[in-house]
Amino acid sequence: MEYHLGQLVACIDDQFKFTAEVPAGMTMPRKGTVYRIRTLDFFRARGRSLPFLRVQEIVNPPFQSIIWPYEPVFEASAFLPLDPRRLDVFGQHVAPIKRVEGVPA
Repeated sequence: MEYHLGQLVACIDDQFKFTAEVPAGMTMPRKGTVYRIRTLDFFRARGRSLPFLRVQEIVNPPFQSIIWPYEPVFEASAFLPLDPRRLDVFGQHVAPIKRVEGVPA
């Protein structure tokens, strides 16, 4: 799947494989919630380069790793990219309706 900065994504799996030990105070994405991509990083895992995300709605403090302190990332495969064209259509249907003067509600 293609991911880019600023893209809206929906969390479809909140059982993260690479974030096995969650440090105290760390906020995790929740399944069914929409987020906006803040960073996109690639790390070697399982013998290949895999994409990992950070999202605007969740900012965790850095925690100590075996290399250096860093803010946790979440595997991109747990997120489904959302099509902004489809979201625009949805937004039109839930937009507030303008009242016309003299017409009863």
